[in-house]
Amino acid sequence: MSSPCINRASWRLLIFLIGSTLLGGLSQTANAAGMTRLQAIDIAVQSNKDLQAARYTVEQARARLLQAGLPPNPRLDIAARNDLIFRNQGEYAASIGISQQFSVVGRIAHQKEVARVDVALALAEIRQAELKLAGDVTSRFYRILALNRQIEVRERLMDVDQKLVLGTRNRFKAAEVSELDVNTAQLELQRLTQERALLLSQRITQLAQLNQLLGRPATQAIALNDALPASDSLPSLANQQRQALSSRPDLRFALLSANRAQANQALARVQRWEDWTVGVVLEQSHLVIDGGPSQGSSRALGLSLSIPLPLRNKNQGNIAEAAATEAQAYTRIEALKLSIGNEVASTYAETERLQQALSEYQRNMLALSARNVRLALQGYNQGLIPVGDVVRIQRQQGELNIAYLDTLDQYLQALARLHIATGDYAGYVPEQKTP
Repeated sequence: MSSPCINRASWRLLIFLIGSTLLGGLSQTANAAGMTRLQAIDIAVQSNKDLQAARYTVEQARARLLQAGLPPNPRLDIAARNDLIFRNQGEYAASIGISQQFSVVGRIAHQKEVARVDVALALAEIRQAELKLAGDVTSRFYRILALNRQIEVRERLMDVDQKLVLGTRNRFKAAEVSELDVNTAQLELQRLTQERALLLSQRITQLAQLNQLLGRPATQAIALNDALPASDSLPSLANQQRQALSSRPDLRFALLSANRAQANQALARVQRWEDWTVGVVLEQSHLVIDGGPSQGSSRALGLSLSIPLPLRNKNQGNIAEAAATEAQAYTRIEALKLSIGNEVASTYAETERLQQALSEYQRNMLALSARNVRLALQGYNQGLIPVGDVVRIQRQQGELNIAYLDTLDQYLQALARLHIATGDYAGYVPEQKTP
C-alpha cells in the first residue's frame, strides 16, 4: 500500500503538470529552421505545375502580337493562254506579275494594339492565378499550424491522463477509489488518443495538399515555421477597400477587357476599308491575223490597282458587336467594384469578430479553466470529490483549449481570405511584368 506522504507528493506533482499542460498548449514558440509562409508562397509561385502551364498563355499572346504586326505576303501571279487545241496557229499570251496588299487606314497598327492588350490580359490572368495560389498556400499553411497546436494539446492532455490513470490504479490497489474511477480515467485517455489519431491523419492530408501546391511529391518531408501572425489591430475598413480596388487582379482584368473592347471597336471601324491591292504585270503575246503577214511577239508592262468599295458591307455588324462588348465591360467593372467592396467588408467583419473572440479566450476563459482543474485535483487529493468530477473538469479544460484552437484556425483562415480579398498576396508582392 502506498503511504499517504507519497500519495500527496505524487498528486502535487500531477497538479503542477496539469498547470504546465495549459501553458504548454498556448505556447507560440516558432520552429525557426522551418519554412515560413512567405517562403512557401514564393516556392509555389515559382514551382507550381499548373501555374507553369498557365504562364504559356502569355507566350501565346505575345506570339499573336508578333503575328498581328506582320503585313500580308506578296502574291506571284502567273497566267498563260494559247490556241493549241483549237486552230493551232501559234497564237499565245503569257504574263507574270506580282501583287501586294496595302492597308490604307492603319489596320495593322490597330491589330497590334488589340494584340498588345491581349498580352496585358494574359499577364493579369496569371496574376489572378498567382493570387489564388498564394491564398491556397496560406490557407493550407495556417491550417497545418492550427492542427499542430491541436495535436500538441491532445498529447499534453494524454500525458496528464496517463499519470492520472496510473495514480488512480495505485489508489484502487490501496482501496481508496473504485474500479469505476479507474475505468473513467482510462476511457478519457482512450478518447484523447482517438482524437489525436484523427488530427494526425488530417495533418498528413494537409501536408500532401501543400506539397502539391508547392510542386513537390505529396510525401516529401516539409518543416514549417510555427510562428503565428501578429494579432495587431486591423487597418481601417476604408483603407482595406481602397487597397482592394487598386490591387485586385480581377478588377485590372476587367479594366483591360474594356480597353480591349475599345481597341477592337477601333479596329472594326478601320476594317470598313479593306486592303488595296497593287500589282505589276509583265506580259508577252503573239497574235495571228488571218490572211495577214506574220506578226511578231509583243511585250507589255502593266500596272493594276484593286480598291474594294464599302457599299453594302461596311462592317457594321462587327462595329455594333464591339460597342456592345465595351458597354458590357464597363457594366461588369461597376458590378465587380461593388462585389469587391462587399467581399472586403464581410471578410473584415468576420476577422474582427474572431480576433475579439480570441482575445476573450486569452484574457479570461483559459486561465479560469486552468484554475478549476487545479482546484479539482486538490479536492480529489483530499478525498472531497470523485475522480469522475476531475475527469469532467479536465475535459472541460481540454474542450475549452480545443475551442480556442478552433477559433484560432477560423481566425487564420479569415485573415488569409482578407489578404486575398484586398489583393495583398498575404504579404507577398511578385515582380510586376509588362508586355
